[in-house]
Amino acid sequence: MGGLFGGGGSKAPAKTEAQIKAEEAQARQAERAESQEQSEMQGAQSRRRLRRTGGMRLLFSPLRQEGPGSEIKKTKLGG
Repeated sequence: MGGLFGGGGSKAPAKTEAQIKAEEAQARQAERAESQEQSEMQGAQSRRRLRRTGGMRLLFSPLRQEGPGSEIKKTKLGG
């Protein structure tokens, strides 16, 4: 009666070579997906960091210090 309800003591079928290769391929695919996700997150963080600090760089740039009140002589080219 044990066989009717799945408790008959039958052995689990052995894994074939194809099944083992498929499981290994799935594991490699999961690792690739995880590393790709991590690199995308790092890229997003670096873009946010650049956006945040980019404005400060422009404020302290040398061109900003040479504004209209600076004493740099402007010369005309020609005539």
